[in-house]
Amino acid sequence: MEITIAGNPTIDIIITNTGAVKRYGGSIYYASLVLSALGAKVKVVGVASPDVISDITKALRDIGVEPVIEPADVTTTFELDYRTRPRSVRLVAKPSRGIEAVTGDIVILAPVYDELSGAKVVGNKIVADLQGYLRAKSPLPDADLVHFSYDDMQVTLEEIARFGKRWPTVVYTLGEEGAYIFHAGAMYYINSARLNIVDVTGSGDVFLAALTYFHYVKSLDIIDAACEASKIVAGFLATRKVVKYDFPCVKQVVQVWRFS
Repeated sequence: MEITIAGNPTIDIIITNTGAVKRYGGSIYYASLVLSALGAKVKVVGVASPDVISDITKALRDIGVEPVIEPADVTTTFELDYRTRPRSVRLVAKPSRGIEAVTGDIVILAPVYDELSGAKVVGNKIVADLQGYLRAKSPLPDADLVHFSYDDMQVTLEEIARFGKRWPTVVYTLGEEGAYIFHAGAMYYINSARLNIVDVTGSGDVFLAALTYFHYVKSLDIIDAACEASKIVAGFLATRKVVKYDFPCVKQVVQVWRFS
């Protein structure tokens, strides 16, 4: 079973109270890191400028995934400022072309901006991170499971439940405050490890990749899969490696909705 991740690699300028650093990133890198470490067969698709394609494809091959990175005029570049909460995100540069088609057994749509607008998507299971769609104000995709975070949009539980009328499973993460999962008419809450980490770049991508793997590949219940994913995120934040940080994951039913 192959997992295809679609989204552009990025150059990230990370700003914290201690200064600024520049590094490669993007959803495809962080998700690939997790899925490859967990033993999944992974392919990634995206576009970037020719001057960085060789570095990016090497980095992806080094972690055991198949990269299909096509040339574009520039590489997507962001400035991420963690001196505020939620963090501020500024788009510095984006390619003039996008991704045309995505296929796979399981497809993770993880755009960083508008690169998947108009893309043809074919997969047995479709998972979507709404971050890029919300940033670019693009039409939201059809999917079996969607994820977004507090950094992307601040919403009420009622609004999350309303999203559940469109998508079978909706996951809303709040960083150290845990996550809400709306599935089959019920709202669940899980806690997090509550680690004191400032730079959490990539944590949402790590969470969604691990959740996809444990739910769709290992067939865990969605809430159990979310707990396992949260432990992987905690391990990643603590060590910058794909390891599990074990902590008591408490699962709670918050409310049950019955829509007419």
